[in-house]
Amino acid sequence: MTKTRLLIVTDDANMGGTYRVAERLVGGLSESFDVQFACACNAKNAASRTAMTSAGTPIIDYQASERNLQRSAFAFRDAARLLDAADPDVLLLVEGAEIWSLLALKKIAELRAIPYVTAINLLSGDCMTRFPELRARSVEALRAAAAIVFVSNASRLRFETVLPNIDRAKHVVTNSCPESFFAPAEADARAVTRKALGIGDDELVCLGAARVERRKGQILCLEALEKLRDRGQLSGVRLLFAGGGATGDADDLRRAIQQRGLSDNVLFLGPRDDVPRLLEACDVFVLASYAEGMPLSIIEAMARGRPVIATNVDGIPEQIDRASGILVPSPSEGEAACVESIADAMAFMRQNPRARLDMGRCARLRARHLFSEDRMIREYERILSGVAASAAPKTRISSHGSLFRRSTGRRLALGALLGGLEGSPGVGREPARAKERMANWRLGLTPGSVIDFSDPVQCWDYAGKGWSPAEPDGVWSDGAFSTLELGLRRRFKRSRLIFDLTPFVPTGHRQETDVLVNGVKADSWVFDAHVRETRIIDIRANDVGGGKSLNIQFIHRTAASPHAFGSSDDSRELAIFLHEIRIERIPLMESARASFAMFEPRLR
Repeated sequence: MTKTRLLIVTDDANMGGTYRVAERLVGGLSESFDVQFACACNAKNAASRTAMTSAGTPIIDYQASERNLQRSAFAFRDAARLLDAADPDVLLLVEGAEIWSLLALKKIAELRAIPYVTAINLLSGDCMTRFPELRARSVEALRAAAAIVFVSNASRLRFETVLPNIDRAKHVVTNSCPESFFAPAEADARAVTRKALGIGDDELVCLGAARVERRKGQILCLEALEKLRDRGQLSGVRLLFAGGGATGDADDLRRAIQQRGLSDNVLFLGPRDDVPRLLEACDVFVLASYAEGMPLSIIEAMARGRPVIATNVDGIPEQIDRASGILVPSPSEGEAACVESIADAMAFMRQNPRARLDMGRCARLRARHLFSEDRMIREYERILSGVAASAAPKTRISSHGSLFRRSTGRRLALGALLGGLEGSPGVGREPARAKERMANWRLGLTPGSVIDFSDPVQCWDYAGKGWSPAEPDGVWSDGAFSTLELGLRRRFKRSRLIFDLTPFVPTGHRQETDVLVNGVKADSWVFDAHVRETRIIDIRANDVGGGKSLNIQFIHRTAASPHAFGSSDDSRELAIFLHEIRIERIPLMESARASFAMFEPRLR
C-alpha cells in the first residue's frame, strides 16, 4: 500500500525546542507516512540533518525562518519550488513564529489544494497587535488550515479568546522528549562535568538552557542572584546559562553578568550540544520566561529528574505541579515580585536538599506519565491520517509530480501574488508597477525592468540567502555572503545591471565586496564612504554561461556590525544596503567598442 506523502516543515532552524519537536516527528511518523523534511539548512542543524538523511528521510533546504518573517511571508517563488520538489499529499507545519509562520507556503499550498496542519508552539497575548501588515493574511491562513494543533490547553484557550471566529478543527498535543532523556546517566557524568566547569560538589547549580533573548528572562535570574547576595545567601549558589542568541543579546548578557559583579557565580556557556550532561551536573532547572508555549527544555529537565523553578505563564503550569517544582509569578504581572520569588525558590532549594531530591523524583515520574514521545507521535498520526483521508485525491503522472501540480502550479502561484495581498507593504500602491511586477514574476525580467527592494514581494522574489527584512527604502545584507537570483524573460547577449545601493562604511574603514555572476567573478567593489551610489555590472552571455537565470553572489570581505563600532545596538553584520536594481541592454555601439578594445592588441 502506498504511503501518504507527508512534508514536515519548520521555521525554527536554530535547534531550538520547535526544531527538536519537528525532528522527533520526522522520525516517529516515518513508519506511517512517506516523510520529507524541510528547514533552513545551516551549520547548527547539520548533524541533525545528517542523521535524518542516514535514516532515509529526504531533506529540502527551505530558507524560511521565524527570525525573518518577511521572507517567510512573501517568498512565494521559494514556496512554489518547495512544493514542486516534495509534491506532498499533506503538510505538517511545526511553527515557531506564532500566527505569522510560513505564510507564503500556506498560500501556495491552499491554491494547490494541498491540506496543511499548523502546529502553533507559541502564542503571545499580544499576537493580534504586532505585525499589523500581516494580520489579515495570518487569519486567512488559519481559516484555510485543515487542522490547528496547540501544545497546551492555555494556548488553545488564548487562541479561542483572541480569534474566536476561526472555525477549524483544533487539537491539543503536548510536546515530548526522546526516550534517551529517561535513560540512566553514566555513573561519573555529574562529577566529570562539574569538574570540567570548575564547580564544587557541594554547590547548588541552577541551569537555564534557553535561547538568549529578553523573552527567556535571563536578566531576571541575575536580579534574583543579586537578591540572594543582599540577603547573604549567595554563597554556594551557581547559575549556568546554556544557549545561543543574536550577537547583541549574548553580548548584553555577558555585560550584565560583569556589571552586576556576578562573574564568580554565573557561567555563560553559549550554545551547547551536551545539554543532557549539563542537566546531570545541575541540581535545579530554572526558566524565567515572559511567554512560552510548552517549553521542551522543562520536559527534558523533568525527565532527568531535576526540579524546576519556572514562571507561571502559558503552558508551564500544565507541566509542573507543586510536587515537581516551584511556580513563580509571571514577570508580565510584575517583575519585582517575580525576581523576589525566584530568589526565594533558589534559597529553598539550597537549604532543603532532601526536598529538592524528592521533587526531582516526582518530576521524572510526571514527565514519564504526561510527556512520552510515543503518545505525541500517536496523536499526530491520528490527526494527519484524518486530514489525508478527507483530502481530495491527486492524480500523479509520475513519481516526480502530480498532474494537478504540473498543469496549474505556476498559474496558481502567480495568483498568490495577485490576490489577497492588499494592505501589505509595497503592494497595490501603483497599478502600473504592480502589473509590471506580475509580468516579471510570470515571464521573467527584461531590459527596462526595475526591482524595488523596499517592496517585500519583489525583495523576496529575488533575494536569496544573507539578507535582513526589507525596510522602507531597501534591504541590508547580513553576514559575509548574500545572493540574488534573477530570472530573465529570455537569454540576452548583452545585459547591464545597475545597482542603486548604500555601503556600510564605519569611520576610518572601507567596505570590500566581490561580485560573482553564475560563479564567474564579475567585479570587486571597494567603498570608502557611507554614501548612496550606483555600481554597474555589464554581463555578456559568453562570459557567464549565458542562460535565462543570473545567480549573483556577493562575498562581503569586510562586513561589520554597527554594535561592534558603538554606533548602535544593531548586531547584524552589514555590508551593502540595496535600494533597487535596474536592468538595461548594453547599447550596441558601446558593446562593439568594448569588443574591439578587447581584440585590438591581438590585431597588432
